[in-house]
Amino acid sequence: MKNKLFRKTDLIIILAVALAAVAFILWQRMGDTPLTAEISVNGKTVESVDLSKITDRVEIRPEGAENVLIVAEDGKIRFEASDCPDKLCVKQGELYRKGDTAVCLPEKTVITVTGAELDAVTY
Repeated sequence: MKNKLFRKTDLIIILAVALAAVAFILWQRMGDTPLTAEISVNGKTVESVDLSKITDRVEIRPEGAENVLIVAEDGKIRFEASDCPDKLCVKQGELYRKGDTAVCLPEKTVITVTGAELDAVTY
């Protein structure tokens, strides 16, 4: 008997898994809610930024942490500069999903991205 690389049932299973993956990705993207970035210094929220309305570059120097530069653009937010020695907050990169968080410990500054509802990532 001759062995084939793929049988008919193998192709059906592969197609079913691929369709399920595409459906899951589309379902995740359709449920997008407006995102808000909360900037906190010393545990107090000093600024809220509606990321869904940000298209141009917006520079933020939070009150109480003037040595920190936060930049929001194209629906994303990030630490761009800080006086902290290790620059871990800057290396964290862009935040653009619910539950994303970046912290600058020396400056006691936290950026948290929130949405309208809880999901498995933010819970």
